Amino acid sequence: MTVRALRLLSALLLLAAALAGPAPAQSRRPLTLAVGGPSERYRATVRLDGVLRDRALSDALQSGLPLRFHFRVELWRKGTIDELVEAREISRAMVRPPLDEGYTLEDGRAARAYPTLAATETALEADFQPPVRPGGRGRYYYLARLSVETLSLSDLEELRRWLRGEARPAVTGEKPVGRAVESGLRRFVVRLLGLPTRSYEAQSPSFTVR
Repeated sequence: MTVRALRLLSALLLLAAALAGPAPAQSRRPLTLAVGGPSERYRATVRLDGVLRDRALSDALQSGLPLRFHFRVELWRKGTIDELVEAREISRAMVRPPLDEGYTLEDGRAARAYPTLAATETALEADFQPPVRPGGRGRYYYLARLSVETLSLSDLEELRRWLRGEARPAVTGEKPVGRAVESGLRRFVVRLLGLPTRSYEAQSPSFTVR
């Protein structure tokens, strides 16, 4: 293992001692789905409630670690065997600038600044409203999944490239093998040490399009 990798491991161990721990018990549902009426063409409505009030995630941000949000929504048609009709995925990166107040959301094209966690969550909720709707008659429902991961700063740069539509360096061969291995080690250690990650799922009520 290289000196750089050892330093990385030591830093992650120290940070894990402060941040590791199970998700707190929650009476609320951080992710919910509703369905619009005929005038809204039965679009899914996504609601976030307190995702960023999670203590471990907010502590990670305060410690300088970025967060990755990956959202996927699926439209299913009910039947003898339910059929996946359409799916959309959206990713965002969130960072706290080291010398600034507030938080920043990045989508690969632009960075938007928000003064508080509540304002950032409102912006995330707006970003996660998917342009998915039924195209014909039938009985349907929506499924949604939201994953939140703690990243290293190097992982953030790779995510920025991916959000811009560029191929991952480790896949295209642009990154030397040693750096690719180190990146994989970094992500493995982050998960092994229990740095905060969260996963939420929601299902909408079934609805009929006539």
